Amino acid sequence: MADRLEPEILHGPADRSTAEMSPVAESSSISKVSAPMLDVHAPHQTVHTWKDFLVHIAAIAIGLLLALALERLAEYVHERRQLTEARRELALEVTENRRTWATNVTEAARIQQELDADLRLIQAVRSHAPAGDRKFDYSVRLYAVRDGAWQAVRQSGSLNLMPHEELQTYAWFHGILTSIMESMHAFETTLHIGAAIAASAPPEKLSEHDLNELASKTMEAQGRLVNLRMFLEFEENGLGTLSRQSGSKPQ
Repeated sequence: MADRLEPEILHGPADRSTAEMSPVAESSSISKVSAPMLDVHAPHQTVHTWKDFLVHIAAIAIGLLLALALERLAEYVHERRQLTEARRELALEVTENRRTWATNVTEAARIQQELDADLRLIQAVRSHAPAGDRKFDYSVRLYAVRDGAWQAVRQSGSLNLMPHEELQTYAWFHGILTSIMESMHAFETTLHIGAAIAASAPPEKLSEHDLNELASKTMEAQGRLVNLRMFLEFEENGLGTLSRQSGSKPQ
């Protein structure tokens, strides 16, 4: 009997469609691996009765609730950390502004004395009294307040996490700081003009017109200084309020 011919089995490379993954499939696989998502899987059981169906639905519902609770918890922890960091930065800024405030208050008192002395010197020169070695002094060494942390917190959105009362206090305080800087700028400008007039000649050599202009600028500076010192008092009250507030707020 002739030998039975068996079909020859070819041992060669596997089909390219099965041996190699297409670029689209490979990209899809990579994207699935690189972007994991929180999935809720139902029990892999066949539902036969209403009881099984209700258990099936309950398992899905509980899984979803747990997933939402975990997500909300993560958001809450992140927000608390963000708010704590914002409060810490603002507290440091308040401390810096307190030191600046103390320096400016001392400087404002010194300038007030110098302006009073300048007016007396102008009066003495007008009456042709000997000026001696007295000179005009319109120097100023005021320091700008700090608001970098406040601006950064505003841009980051952390202010939205603050309680309303706390936010209102910070907003009011930094409004005062803005008014201080505006008042300080106007005051310093007036002083610089007075200093320029006073530096044009020795006191006894100033003309009557120059003396009148200098007296006018000196009195204007005194008025602007009163305005500045008023805002410095407001700042003192704000610093005290923020210190008490930061001490009572949980971090």
